[in-house]
Amino acid sequence: MDPTDVYYDLCRRLMGPLRTTTLTAAQLCEVGRIVHGRPEGFSLYGVQAPAMTAAGIQVLGRTSVECCVDMLSHAVAQAVAELLREGEGDGPLVAELFCGSGNLGAHLGRTLGVPVYASEIDPLVHDATSHNLRVTGASTRLRLIDYRALLPLLPVHGPLDFYVIEPPWGPAVTPDGLDLLGTSPPVPEILADILRARDHRPCLVGIKAIDRILHDSLNVAFTGARHLRTVATQPPFPDGVRMQFHIFRLGPPGT
Repeated sequence: MDPTDVYYDLCRRLMGPLRTTTLTAAQLCEVGRIVHGRPEGFSLYGVQAPAMTAAGIQVLGRTSVECCVDMLSHAVAQAVAELLREGEGDGPLVAELFCGSGNLGAHLGRTLGVPVYASEIDPLVHDATSHNLRVTGASTRLRLIDYRALLPLLPVHGPLDFYVIEPPWGPAVTPDGLDLLGTSPPVPEILADILRARDHRPCLVGIKAIDRILHDSLNVAFTGARHLRTVATQPPFPDGVRMQFHIFRLGPPGT
């Protein structure tokens, strides 16, 4: 079977019958081998796939597809740390509004030395991630709550506050690419919610995407925001898609 077909078949199983199943050691290694080129290529919380089960890590089928793996998470955390060093003040708020695996937040908390506030509305994902964060000693404060309920509870520190948004893609992603105006909820709605909760004070926002963006939806979603950096260190998936992470400064014009 063609490697691309093998990859798509695995993704269909992980997002279908295995969606809410905790993957076995063999299945985790299969994800690493097929998606990332080798079993060790799939790594979360600093633990590679062959060692995850022994370390007590629990990964659902859907999470193995949706997560931000160590390679990209580490690079993003380093990029954010560099941006914060260029600004003024310390101890920014860090929030992961669609937590999922919580791996990116764990890297941010470790690199920046701050607690991370996070929300997740899927009870199964929440429970598995809460367990993994405890096992790995992450600083993330995860709540089973919708991001819109979390936002008013977050302390506003200043313009270096950093929000990670990774809304479910669902039908917004196709073999042709990703439409960030069709995520659930749409990215512009999330950005408006963040600004509203902050009384329109500026902040930093990061979003995970792929290098096939439909309808110029990244630029449309972030109209008026200032692009600061794009991080793309992960090798391409078998279908040629590369994962990227974009960081913007969000706020009124001139901020």
